[in-house]
Amino acid sequence: MMKLYTPFSMIILFSFVVVGCSTVPREEYPKAEIPVAWQQPVSMQATQKAAWIKDFNDPQLEALIQQALANNHDLKASAARVEAALAQARIAGAALNPSVNGNMDAQRRRSNSENNGNVSNNYNTDLGLGVDISWEVDLWGRLSNRANAATLDVEVSEAEWQAAQLSLAASVARSWFNLTEAQLQLNLVEQRLLNLSDNLITIEEDFKLGLRDALDVYLARADVAGEQARIANRRSDLLSARRTLEILLGQYPEGLINSTSTLTPLRSPIPSGLPSELLQRRPDLIASQKRLASTNELAAAAHADRFPRLTLTGDVGTRSNDLSNLVSSDYLVWSVFGGLTAPIFDSGRLEAEEERAVANIKMAEANYNQALLNAFQEVEAGLINETLLQQQEAALKTASEESQAAEDLAFDQYQSGLLNFVTVLESQRRSFDAQSTEIDVRNQRLQNRINLYLALGGAFVDDTSNQQDAKQKTSTDLTKGFLSK
Repeated sequence: MMKLYTPFSMIILFSFVVVGCSTVPREEYPKAEIPVAWQQPVSMQATQKAAWIKDFNDPQLEALIQQALANNHDLKASAARVEAALAQARIAGAALNPSVNGNMDAQRRRSNSENNGNVSNNYNTDLGLGVDISWEVDLWGRLSNRANAATLDVEVSEAEWQAAQLSLAASVARSWFNLTEAQLQLNLVEQRLLNLSDNLITIEEDFKLGLRDALDVYLARADVAGEQARIANRRSDLLSARRTLEILLGQYPEGLINSTSTLTPLRSPIPSGLPSELLQRRPDLIASQKRLASTNELAAAAHADRFPRLTLTGDVGTRSNDLSNLVSSDYLVWSVFGGLTAPIFDSGRLEAEEERAVANIKMAEANYNQALLNAFQEVEAGLINETLLQQQEAALKTASEESQAAEDLAFDQYQSGLLNFVTVLESQRRSFDAQSTEIDVRNQRLQNRINLYLALGGAFVDDTSNQQDAKQKTSTDLTKGFLSK
């Protein structure tokens, strides 16, 4: 007995025959070369349970970072991008489900009739109430691919938001230490000006007594004037450092924020871990990985766009010229329709779309590999600089102490007539340069430690649960609890 197929079942059968002949291309993730260990020998101790900022032992800095995380406008924009990505993922996911729309319409018609020479107007009113249903069957996974890509984009935006937090915290710490250095450099120049002014008074008094040459007076006065000019320059640097920090804190740049009087010495070791752990710790690398996965999903969707689409539509409702009958099943009307559409000729547009999607995969893969190399380079440079700056700071500390002793001795011998004033000026210059350079290198070491913490992925803790919780947060509370990660 021959079995008969309805047109609707033929559409379904044809669709599954075609899908059996189709394969969706998939790109493999890049196999990046990851070193077994860092080149610079470092501490491989267990990861810390406190945020990296606590290593500086500076409560005021921690408070400033909390303020920046709450008020910085760039970070708020990053949090809003997470919300936008979440909404876009919901939009993409909605395409997998049927859409249902309600409708209500009314129509009034007039007809003329003539009976025994009398003309009459008849009015008829049709009322309709119904529901339209439409659903595209995701035969090739095209809609699922786009929904998956949107979900991955959410994870990308979340990782970028976490990277923005780390970057902002690091920027605040850098600016804080730059502000402290600017204040210390100004204090040093002011102290030097005070010493030179005292020396000038002594030299001028000796000159009046005929004990010194006019040349010594001129040289001393020139030094005083030079330091006065340097003070103006240092005050400008200090004001600029204050305003930079205030901008990061989300404040108006008034230039009024004050710094501490010391640069925090570093004593904590660096829990660098293994190079392979960097892929799970650094948010920017996580974002790059997720972005690559998203482009794979979009490429699969672009490939599926070239195949037929099966759409099911239907409507059910009632129609009557009496409003009271609209809810009666006796006036029920319905229809069901299945349609299969397939691209036949589009001048190569869909093929080009797929080629572009594949090219985007190659671009995302190259960007990921480059980001990985950059991450390794940042860590290696930070580790070697940690050692070199520590050695440099120790040497400059000795140089500063010795040059200050030489400066005091040179002036005492000058007053005793054993040295000329030029030698005194040279000893003073060396002492000032050594002290100024020591302050600069101490700040450089702090800056390098911040960069190294950032290169290693910020806080050395497992924050997977925090990442899951972040999906439910809004831009108002996204910035809470960062230092407790």
